[in-house]
Amino acid sequence: MAKEIQFVRAGQYKAGGITHLKHVLREKYDQNRIPVPDIRLSKWENGSFVEASKQELHELYTYNMEHRQRKNANVFWEYMVSGHDSEKTAEVAKYLSENVFDNRTVFAIEHFDESNYHVHFIIFCKDFVHEKSPNIPKGKLHQVRWDLGKITNQKVKERGTGLQKHVGPSSDVSYQAAALMKQAEIAEKYRNIQAQIQPLLEMYGAVRIYALNREKGLRFEVWNSSGRKVFTDVDQLPMRKLDQIIQKEGEELYFQPVPVPVNGRLCVKAVFLDDVPEDRLDELPNGTVIVVTSPGKYQAHIPLPQPLSVEDADRIQRALVYYFGSDVASKDLMHLRRLPGFPNKKYPKQPIVVVANVVSSDISVNDILQKVKIEETQYKKHVEFELRQAQQTKPWIHKEVQEILANEGKKLWDSFYNGDESAADFSFCLSLLRRGYNPQSVSLALMTISPNLTTRKPNHVEDYIQRTVERAWNVVKTPQAQQQEQREKKL
Repeated sequence: MAKEIQFVRAGQYKAGGITHLKHVLREKYDQNRIPVPDIRLSKWENGSFVEASKQELHELYTYNMEHRQRKNANVFWEYMVSGHDSEKTAEVAKYLSENVFDNRTVFAIEHFDESNYHVHFIIFCKDFVHEKSPNIPKGKLHQVRWDLGKITNQKVKERGTGLQKHVGPSSDVSYQAAALMKQAEIAEKYRNIQAQIQPLLEMYGAVRIYALNREKGLRFEVWNSSGRKVFTDVDQLPMRKLDQIIQKEGEELYFQPVPVPVNGRLCVKAVFLDDVPEDRLDELPNGTVIVVTSPGKYQAHIPLPQPLSVEDADRIQRALVYYFGSDVASKDLMHLRRLPGFPNKKYPKQPIVVVANVVSSDISVNDILQKVKIEETQYKKHVEFELRQAQQTKPWIHKEVQEILANEGKKLWDSFYNGDESAADFSFCLSLLRRGYNPQSVSLALMTISPNLTTRKPNHVEDYIQRTVERAWNVVKTPQAQQQEQREKKL
């Protein structure tokens, strides 16, 4: 059904128009009426409808002020159209540019932050191509209203007849009250989400946001109406767009830290753990933001003592992943994190991802790293002791170990590593056993070469080494060897 087209203003603005322009651009607004500004800037120029910026409008305003021939000269024209299909906005801008204003640039400022969608179309009288203001007959201006009504499929109200009532917040008290109440509810919802995101944004400093659809294998980056893709403040977040994304089936929201240059190096301010065991939450360092992604599932965002290079932070994150026993699949520094305030669609009930707690304790990241370092030092001493024992009691085993370390060693282990240390350990053992090395020699070589064993396998390194070598040996040994082993067990 066709709707009434609502022109709040359709005319020219002079020097004082800067105040209105700032209101249109939401540089000035009533916070009680518009708690969360949400606009989008575009323009019709050279046959295309593309993104625009506030700076462009201010520059053209200044250009018109500087090149006017009299003080009361017009600066810009404005049409405001409301309640129409947003897909018609580009068509309206094209019509105004090509049929009314001599192919001048037409700016379209779309407002999503009030009860009804509306667009301010602004055309400057002069620009860098047109030195003179357009001469538009009055009759043509009247025709514009009818033409726009046809484009937007809206009725055009005859002025002064009183036969049709404007349905808008300024004339219908009951509608205004309902609209303002709905607007306040939406604004409160957005504020609550922003409050969830705020501590993480303060911790990381800068983030990118992504919409991810795992079923379709799609991922795209989110930006706001100004074209911003890197967010440093919650007020920059396109809350309406985020809300629209999360309503789509299969779409979920994630964020990723953005490294910033510090003294010529790209640095980050925090690291991340996924699926932290619940019984280890009390051991997290001071300032950690704990996020509940679903019942019993926790993510930890851990602030670093100072910004560290991407390489150093990556090593620390990997060490903490093993230390806390969190998900090793998420040990990469740039792994996507769930955005708080929105549902986790991985589960049927779609629980809301929320910030549960900000840790306050005497534990620091340095304390944990120092503990890890001490454990690694003690383990190295233990390995050295085992090698000396082998040299004294089983010299042939010691000789094989030295041969492995000299000829194969770390290079062989690295050739099997593709992000999974345990898989590389097994392949390493399998390769050496197939070459005829003794299982005891392989065990000592693995103890020497495999990285981060004390953090990966806390309190059971030797048991892990034994099980890994036994599993590889069960694959390698011949049927004859298996029968011999069974006979030995019987004896």
